Amino acid sequence: MFNLRKIMLMLAAIACIMVGACASPTPIVIEPAGMDLSLDGMQISDPEHTAEYMAKTGGTAQPGLQTYGRNLAGNWSFELKNMKSIPIGNIELRLHQSEAALFGTGVIKQGLNRQMATAEGSLLEGNAMILNVVSLDNVFLYRMTLNSADGNSTSGAFTLYLPTGEAPVKGSVSGGRSDWRRIS
Repeated sequence: MFNLRKIMLMLAAIACIMVGACASPTPIVIEPAGMDLSLDGMQISDPEHTAEYMAKTGGTAQPGLQTYGRNLAGNWSFELKNMKSIPIGNIELRLHQSEAALFGTGVIKQGLNRQMATAEGSLLEGNAMILNVVSLDNVFLYRMTLNSADGNSTSGAFTLYLPTGEAPVKGSVSGGRSDWRRIS
């Protein structure tokens, strides 16, 4: 009789769990607008970088075949400043290039805090490039639109997206290739 009670109690508990699982609504997954991370979806990083802006800075919003001749692979350092020109951090990357695609790894430094990061982006026509850097610990997305006239120094704008859903942080970015003396 004691074993029968245990068995009946266990069966009742299993039945309750099954009914609860069937009665629960299926969660709906909604992708936030504007977070298309494909190469086609990352041609303009923010509204301030329209096709007109890209044309003025030497680039357009379309990858071009002539950009493959530019070799931007190497070690790069970037300084990030907010809209009030206050430094907020540095990014050091080792970039690789295949045709117009850029990719690599590095470190994001904010004061004494250092985080490993990964990067991907693409060259655009003229001197422009799009570069997206994601920190691995806190999963911050730094989306940078850059112009590099000489292939060794660069400047542009960035938008920092936070995983908490807070408003993005915008600012300016400048930097250069730290191994620029390399003959390519």
